[in-house]
Amino acid sequence: MEEMSPGIVRRFWWRTGQRARLALACLGVLTVLAVTGAAGFSGDASPLPSAVSAPAATVPRGSSFEVTVRTVTDVDRFEGVEADTGRQLTARVAGVSPADCWQSQSRAAAETLLRGKTVRLTVKTESDELLVDVQLPDGTDYARAAVGEGAAFAELTARGELAPVEAEARKARRGLWSTGCNGPADITLVAPSSVPSTSSSAPPTTTEPPPVVTTTRQPPKPPIVTIEPPSDEEWLARFVGKRCFPEGARRASPEGTEIECVRGDRGQLRWQRAD
Repeated sequence: MEEMSPGIVRRFWWRTGQRARLALACLGVLTVLAVTGAAGFSGDASPLPSAVSAPAATVPRGSSFEVTVRTVTDVDRFEGVEADTGRQLTARVAGVSPADCWQSQSRAAAETLLRGKTVRLTVKTESDELLVDVQLPDGTDYARAAVGEGAAFAELTARGELAPVEAEARKARRGLWSTGCNGPADITLVAPSSVPSTSSSAPPTTTEPPPVVTTTRQPPKPPIVTIEPPSDEEWLARFVGKRCFPEGARRASPEGTEIECVRGDRGQLRWQRAD
């Protein structure tokens, strides 16, 4: 079959009508689209990666699996990796309530018990943040150990069986119970009274302070000093020859020796012995 020359094709194109040329052009476009679509569906083409990933499935309640703890954020919270699947998760321990007044000590105790350990979790609730019971490698219940050592308060709404464990720790004054921490957020827990309360309250009682007793200390009595009377020699030496008045006056010593006030040669009055 002889090949058709380009000139013949051009003469055929321009001799045809406008509608015929438009139909031929549409036929060419459809042919190109069909060839391109076939190439897209061929086995050699790689599928485009999906931009949206499916959300992680919720862990059903009652599931039990092992997790290696990586990070401890508080006495009741930690992050870990599931040993079988490598899935990362965040969990909160049921029955444990942190104490603000013992926060650093509580976290240190939790890190000692959990960090780097492979523990078994049992899921309590189905939510984005897992509420779990934790079993330590030696089989000990973590919540019971933390509450029993006074590292945390017991969250009795989640695990009421921890009440006697907390009571024993309080009685033995372990951990936070050895300080002024008396309850969550330093609130003292008061046991309910068996006696029903009445609507009327007793009038306030006023207590007067006791009278102040003022005591006056008496000054000490001066010591009694006994003065011995002077001897005649001493007594006479004190008076004889001294000035005196009036003339003729007399005095006697303790022993009876008398002296008299007399005028001397120079006309002066002086004491002299009367004998």
